[in-house]
Amino acid sequence: MPPLSGTVLVATATGSLMVPARPAVLARMVTPRRYLDRGYLRDNAASLYGGSARSQPDRISALMHAENRVGPALGYVYQLAAGAGWTSLPFLPLIRQPTLILSGDDDPLIPLANARLMHSLIRRSQLHVYHGGHLGLVTEAAELAPVVGRFLAADVPGGARDRRSAAAQDGEPG
Repeated sequence: MPPLSGTVLVATATGSLMVPARPAVLARMVTPRRYLDRGYLRDNAASLYGGSARSQPDRISALMHAENRVGPALGYVYQLAAGAGWTSLPFLPLIRQPTLILSGDDDPLIPLANARLMHSLIRRSQLHVYHGGHLGLVTEAAELAPVVGRFLAADVPGGARDRRSAAAQDGEPG
């Protein structure tokens, strides 16, 4: 089997130049309270993360608080500053490697329009829209892991995409 390669972008955007979330969602993002207070996260999971968080806020709260995922407060501030002060937008057309972009159809934090924009600017990209929200890589892992696996396995050495074998794996004629 050839080595796996390629880039996978999940529930992400281009930084400061992006289609933003609604102001009410952004207001909840400014505070790290969701990482510190399970009740706050449970009460706000649906509006922050969408997808299965709408019907299973307790599950999302448990996942987000598993193994104490809270890092240093300064790291959180740096993350917010990076999102507000940097953009990848002008660099996306320079990406050469095959890129898979995964985006949920119900992501209040990163609207789907951002994935569509990245897909239009990254020449060798594929866009996979899944039914779910911002935490889809965790909550929809059974659906998304095979998509990622097929994408990475379809990339052959030298960066050339073997579209015939990728199409065959997806059940399409080669």
